[in-house]
Amino acid sequence: MLAILILLLCGRKRYADIITAYPYPFWIKLLFPCSYLIVDQLRLMEKLPDFTSKIHHHLIKLYGRSLSAYGSKWFFAEIISMSLLSVVIVTLFSALAGGDASLLVFGFIVAIVIPILMVRDLEVKIRKKQLLMIMELPEVLSTIVLLVNAGETVNRAWIRCVEVRPHKAQSPLYIELSQAVHELEMNVSFSKVMEDFSKRCALHEVSLFTSAILLNYKRGGSDFVTALHSLSLELWQRRKSVARTLGEEASSKLVFPMVLIFVVVMVIVAMPALLMMK
Repeated sequence: MLAILILLLCGRKRYADIITAYPYPFWIKLLFPCSYLIVDQLRLMEKLPDFTSKIHHHLIKLYGRSLSAYGSKWFFAEIISMSLLSVVIVTLFSALAGGDASLLVFGFIVAIVIPILMVRDLEVKIRKKQLLMIMELPEVLSTIVLLVNAGETVNRAWIRCVEVRPHKAQSPLYIELSQAVHELEMNVSFSKVMEDFSKRCALHEVSLFTSAILLNYKRGGSDFVTALHSLSLELWQRRKSVARTLGEEASSKLVFPMVLIFVVVMVIVAMPALLMMK
């Protein structure tokens, strides 16, 4: 613990600017200077290039490219912080238990398992974000088709699509749509905006959406609306399959509580009979 305290003080002195200047979307900030110093001094990112690349791609999918410079190193520091915290807690419990070595072994096992669980948590968050995008994308495309049919240009339809849904400002898809609208208002070319939007979302359905718009954007007329309408039908089918999958997952999660309730009911019913037999 003394070593952790010394590293914490050294890290606060060296990385004070980084801690205060950049956003921090993770969990533990107290041990961050110590963990960041360990990652920096041991050069963990250079020694684990495959793991670093995997984390980098996961963070881009989840938070966008705003964390591309420091995000991977922050995540490494977060892993070290969680592992250090688990070791410290288990060490304190071991001291309170009279120096039980089995608790120390358990703490080191937890410290090894933590990186796997944290990467798994990233993957779960990415999957939830992608499913939310798939669920919202058909509505966006249907709105754009209606507005284009009503005489709006594609650019204005895109902007109106975001403006009419202020209540969804925090949803993953609408955050990316708002970024695209901001770029359009800054007079960035439409093709560049679509390409950047597709890269930020990193989703197959969004790639189909942007490709269909870019391929038919210059044609205009009925061909453009027909192409978007057919894609809209395809995306609605994809949304139905995702909703069905989520429903099946929700029902499977209810199996264990139902079995537990059944066991409790059986014990309540059988207990009087057993007591009478005794």
